[in-house]
Amino acid sequence: MSLEFLTTDYEKVSYLCNLLTEQATGHQASNDEFEELRYELLRNKDIGKYLPKWLKINRNLNSFWGFIKPKFETYAERRAFLSKEFSPALNYLEFGETLNTPTVIEKKQTSTILKVTKMTNDKTKVFIVHGHDNSAKQEVARFIESIGLDPIILHEKASSGMTIIEKIEHYSSQADFAIVLYTPCDKGRGATETNVPPRNRARQNVVFEHGYLMAQLGRKNVCALVKGEIETPTDISGVVYVDLDIAGAWKQEVSKELKACGYEIGNLV
Repeated sequence: MSLEFLTTDYEKVSYLCNLLTEQATGHQASNDEFEELRYELLRNKDIGKYLPKWLKINRNLNSFWGFIKPKFETYAERRAFLSKEFSPALNYLEFGETLNTPTVIEKKQTSTILKVTKMTNDKTKVFIVHGHDNSAKQEVARFIESIGLDPIILHEKASSGMTIIEKIEHYSSQADFAIVLYTPCDKGRGATETNVPPRNRARQNVVFEHGYLMAQLGRKNVCALVKGEIETPTDISGVVYVDLDIAGAWKQEVSKELKACGYEIGNLV
């Protein structure tokens, strides 16, 4: 697959991190894409110094697998490690944060100054999955913006030649938390349930992306908002569903989940 859809260095680093995450969590990633991006980014003197040191010695995905597999046992640990390792490069490309601009704490010790650099993960984006209920989508997106975060809505993002699944993989990798909107956009029933009226259901893409994001981000980092009486998937009934109520109590629940994921949020309006 051509990488021409990656138009910025930020997108290239993010995509490289996503390829490694896929490989580290049991999925199949393109070794050709990895080798091409790795070579290009490491040769870039401005970006290379922010990339993980171990990237230089792991020249293909098989080598990387031999590095990451014994280092961490669980997928969650591997995802967290990769997110942290690529944060310096992503923060530099998105916000201009450099290795030479630390948070400084001054402490006098025999005429010396102790400088402490505070590294932070990039937790500013929230991926939103939705159906055909535009009002619910807009309500949730505006709430996310109101607390100082950036909502990622797939259809608002450029396709750049990517298929739908490639867009999901690409843009969901930029967020550490996702919100899935279960709204009554479809109706359905079992093929043999002829005497049962069709029940309200979410769109099939919503259910699919919910499962994908739980595997990608971890179940605790995905919040499902449910609007009205609607059928939810039985295979993931252990997931906590939050009622998208008119009074807005859902905002407190979402805020609580975001904070538990490590997000810093503004005051609720």
